[in-house]
Amino acid sequence: MQEPTVLLIDDHAILRDGYQQLLNSAGFRVVAQASNSEEGYRQYLNLNPDVCIIDISMPGAGGLECIRRICSRDSKARILVCTMHDDSTLAMRAMDMGARGYITKSCPSSVLIEAVRTIANKGHYLSTEIARAIAMDKLVNGDQKVSALSHQEFAVFRMVAEGKSINEMAESLALAPKTVSNYKTNMMRKLGTSNLAEIIYMAQKSGLIQSPPA
Repeated sequence: MQEPTVLLIDDHAILRDGYQQLLNSAGFRVVAQASNSEEGYRQYLNLNPDVCIIDISMPGAGGLECIRRICSRDSKARILVCTMHDDSTLAMRAMDMGARGYITKSCPSSVLIEAVRTIANKGHYLSTEIARAIAMDKLVNGDQKVSALSHQEFAVFRMVAEGKSINEMAESLALAPKTVSNYKTNMMRKLGTSNLAEIIYMAQKSGLIQSPPA
């Protein structure tokens, strides 16, 4: 099996080189590095990597704009944000723009490897400190909200958190995509959220998907 390819977009060369050594030794293949959003966007279009690691704070357009541009061209892009910012608002905005994961640079190297592996396999990943920071006021009664979901809504909830598309969920549930979309809408309404990062957090708290190591 061919090793997953990775593109690194970060304005700190020492960090990029460190990431590259770590990921290459873990069985990935870093195909390119970029030092800013514009260069990273061009490299993504040219190389179509399996996973793209992006920092938020970079000169020029910045990481969020890079995420937006990449995802507008490729809705299946697998993007992991790796940044110094542990702000839940930034994390939720990045996930809403299309990122599949968000970790901080203070995380152990094992978390970076696990996040890249999870996202390469079409999953989502939030580091522990980010998951804890996300919308706590909405999640006080999270377990009760999850319990209120119907059987089909609960199945959709789990698969959304796992990173499944509408068509993949429809195939698994033997339902029409429009029906699955309706279940998804009802699920988010009952949970009181339209935010992917909050859904992942709820799934972690409910034990439906694995939480990263503390």
